[in-house]
Amino acid sequence: MYQRILVPLDGSSVAEEAIPYALELCRLSGGTLTLVRVAPSAIVPPAMYSMTDVETWSIIQGQMQEDAQVYLAEVAARPEVAAAQPRRLVIAGDVGESLLALIQRDSFDVLVMATRDRKQPVRWVLGSTADYMVQRASIPVLLVRQDT
Repeated sequence: MYQRILVPLDGSSVAEEAIPYALELCRLSGGTLTLVRVAPSAIVPPAMYSMTDVETWSIIQGQMQEDAQVYLAEVAARPEVAAAQPRRLVIAGDVGESLLALIQRDSFDVLVMATRDRKQPVRWVLGSTADYMVQRASIPVLLVRQDT
């Protein structure tokens, strides 16, 4: 059964719809739950800019990481989630690549995540983290469809 359960959250209520499913897996397996938030990295490295740009980039990056920590702490403090004593992680980088690296590094057994109900042409243009993970993850991916 699944002992190490990973739930990526992006701060949206849609992403949080995966939490009850992950909690049920934890309950059934006696496994552990990890909540992760990927804070995006800066689009362009600051090396080629002035010192002010580097400082601004650093401040923004730090604030995004701090906001992610606060968000995960709030989610983990909810009574139904707190009972599972989830581990909380904030990582930086591209969402898909960062999640794949985390799965590999920490040997998770299953990824539980929500997927937005987008119309097909929009998905072609915007892509989908859920699609990316289903195609590339080395572990099972449980997708929770957005409650409409």
